[in-house]
Amino acid sequence: MKLVTFRSAAGPARVGALLPEGEIVDIQAAYAARLVHGGGRASSADSLAAERIPGDMIDFFAAGRAALDPAAEAMAFAADSLRSGDNPLSTAGHPITFAGVAAALLAPVPTPPRIRDYLTYEAHGSGSGLALPPAFSEMPICYKCNHLSVVGPEEEILWPPYTDRLDYELEIGFYVGKTGRNIRVEEAPEYIAAVTIFNDVSARDIQLREMTLTIGPSKGKDFCTVMGPCAVTMDEIDEWNLTMRARVNGEVWSEGTSRHRRFSFAEVLAWASYCETIYPGEFLAVGTVGGGCGLELGRWIQPGDIVELEVEGIGVLRNRVGQRETVPAGAGLKTYAIPAWERG
Repeated sequence: MKLVTFRSAAGPARVGALLPEGEIVDIQAAYAARLVHGGGRASSADSLAAERIPGDMIDFFAAGRAALDPAAEAMAFAADSLRSGDNPLSTAGHPITFAGVAAALLAPVPTPPRIRDYLTYEAHGSGSGLALPPAFSEMPICYKCNHLSVVGPEEEILWPPYTDRLDYELEIGFYVGKTGRNIRVEEAPEYIAAVTIFNDVSARDIQLREMTLTIGPSKGKDFCTVMGPCAVTMDEIDEWNLTMRARVNGEVWSEGTSRHRRFSFAEVLAWASYCETIYPGEFLAVGTVGGGCGLELGRWIQPGDIVELEVEGIGVLRNRVGQRETVPAGAGLKTYAIPAWERG
């Protein structure tokens, strides 16, 4: 199932899913409509739908099969209704399906409780000029992202004024579905809720400068992270066999595959939970594919560019690069007056 968080003119953000043709289904509303269609009363249908299908994606993940099964019934009802030319309304009188500009997709989890991005592709490390130490083969190593800076499909990629080298990163990752600790690799798959595309937007000049202290990054990453367009359940994809590409203004810059990495989803999750509790909605990215960023290519995105990250079985994450942010005089530090890239 391709799960989404969306917003329509009808109200606040809702949990939905995508039909093959791209329509968004409000799965809670569609489930209530199915119950009414079968002879149920609207009041009881609404309460039962809210009980079985949570309206928040993190709660939906945590419910697991108990939410996925009625969601599948709702999707079948919505698809059958569209095929028959019908478009039943929710019990509140709103549509249960949306197409085109009638609704906007947000990040699948607009504010994850935690985001970690791991380096698991040797080709990306070596292509970025890193000499990978023995630790690369021993354990997946990550940095922790700013979970408050997430944006979704079609939202603007922010350009902070302290960088001249803005970069995209072509990645995938997965959401945690339930709480766990010290999870064994063989049991880890049952903790994985869904997979999405991850654009780990990077300010390369300040990132490389700050990491000379062997800590971070912080300002090089924390200003903007893009996720979406949907979260696909694991039964629909093969984590080792996904074609991935990045386009800038329609031109293919990067092509790769989800294979050729050091650690599986299960291994990454098992290590993340080692002597540490993980929670529903957390996001663990598995890193940039080889050749999956401008730093490796010697090419740089510019304000106004359209960046599209496409992953087989998930979709296209599309965003426009914004203009350099204007800040008040005196903001920041004078000691970082010259872009780090220019300092050598």
